[in-house]
Amino acid sequence: MKFPNWLSQQAIQKKETIAIIYRSNLNQASKYWTYAQLESEVDRRVEHLQILGIKSGDRVGLLLSNHPSYIMLVHALTKCEAIAVFLNIRLTAAEIEWQIENSQTKYLFCDEFTKLTANKIKNQIDSLIIADISKVSTTLTPSPSPAGEENINLEDIQGIFYTSGTTGKPKGVPLTYSNHFHSAIASALHLGVRPDDNWLLCMPLFHVGGLAIAWRSVINGTTLTLLSKFDEEEVLKAIATEKVTLISLVPTMLTRLLEHSHWQNLQKLRAILLGGAPASSELITQCMQLNLPIMPTYGMTETASQITTLLSHEVNIKKSSSGLPLFGNRLRIVDLDNSSQEMPIGAIGQIVVQGACVMGGYLHQFEQNPIKDGWLHTSDLGYLDRDGYLYVVSRRADLIISGGENIYPSEIEGVLLSHPAIAEACVIGIGDREWGEVVAAVIVANTELSLTEIRSFCEQKSLARYKLPKAIYIWESLPKTASGKLLRQEIRDRLES
Repeated sequence: MKFPNWLSQQAIQKKETIAIIYRSNLNQASKYWTYAQLESEVDRRVEHLQILGIKSGDRVGLLLSNHPSYIMLVHALTKCEAIAVFLNIRLTAAEIEWQIENSQTKYLFCDEFTKLTANKIKNQIDSLIIADISKVSTTLTPSPSPAGEENINLEDIQGIFYTSGTTGKPKGVPLTYSNHFHSAIASALHLGVRPDDNWLLCMPLFHVGGLAIAWRSVINGTTLTLLSKFDEEEVLKAIATEKVTLISLVPTMLTRLLEHSHWQNLQKLRAILLGGAPASSELITQCMQLNLPIMPTYGMTETASQITTLLSHEVNIKKSSSGLPLFGNRLRIVDLDNSSQEMPIGAIGQIVVQGACVMGGYLHQFEQNPIKDGWLHTSDLGYLDRDGYLYVVSRRADLIISGGENIYPSEIEGVLLSHPAIAEACVIGIGDREWGEVVAAVIVANTELSLTEIRSFCEQKSLARYKLPKAIYIWESLPKTASGKLLRQEIRDRLES
């Protein structure tokens, strides 16, 4: 289905409305772009992409920090009908290299902060074409006529995001324009849209939760305030000076903001969406006592961001819930062993979801397709109450969520087991007040081994820093089932006790 380009429409209908406000966190003055100006900047980038040879269907990697040019490039790729591949800049070159090869990425955009990593990847993938984003906006003058494709085919893939599972390598999640569109509309119908809405984006744009805010703002014709990174001082200052009305945060971010002397600025907001990781009961209670408009959400990359949201006025009566499914989505709880059997009210089972915002399947289709009979099987556990509100019990049995980043234990265990002195290893997440969870490793060593040596070994194995074990324990043996499987819950219980 063809649809007029979202940005191009807003450049006509809301040309004088501020589209993007950018605060660089460097005590510099804010920069502003109206929708008309944003469209002009995007068209200039389209010309540059065409000169580079980027054409319909090409896969273009984005290894970039938060900046308006990132958003402009995403819109330019849409007009070129190319597919964006969103890459986590916190990963190592080796980790990103695998994703580039898996996604068949042909071009890679970098910036001043990621240029070194990009060059390391180029050394391993000679056919990869590296482009510096800083040169895109300075080499051409705005075109007097619109550039690129002015329509969007909703069924086309907009971008590929990589998400961590509990086993194996990260999985590529292709999301279509239809996925993003229906997610934005469902969010707007649930939260409402006001003419003066201004959504603060302080999460990475390479995460679906960050990019979703950019799409919502354009589709709604509202303002987006972008920060280069999360910083408590800048977030609270932006809320006050830029008249921000909405913000999306992970629990770690909100905890830090509440510890700041100017936390009261949060009371100026009409909505604080809280997702990415489960929020503690203590944090929810604290927000209720401070009269903050928090809205706990549940979602994932595979659903193009939020799929349920609890409205702020419901938090008091539905504490610990993630809310109702957004418009156009359905949700069920099924038996863990028999997915065709729906669980009764209040009974814990696997969360399965259906809706127009749900992906069509993983890139290259893995052996175990999580979509069965049109329902996405999330592997997350939860239950529904009598009113249909969702309560998430745990997110993917073994998955570690630290500061909003997904970490799967098997990858770290593989690194540990490659050490000649380590016979067995188990990696789990343990509770942490700041990060929600941090990585803990329990190992069995066949020779004497120091904790310093283990940490140094992990650092040398191309693991991103947030994946490095924060705590390491050496045991004589690890508890297992009769079939030899690790009893992770028993190990977790022993550590927590």
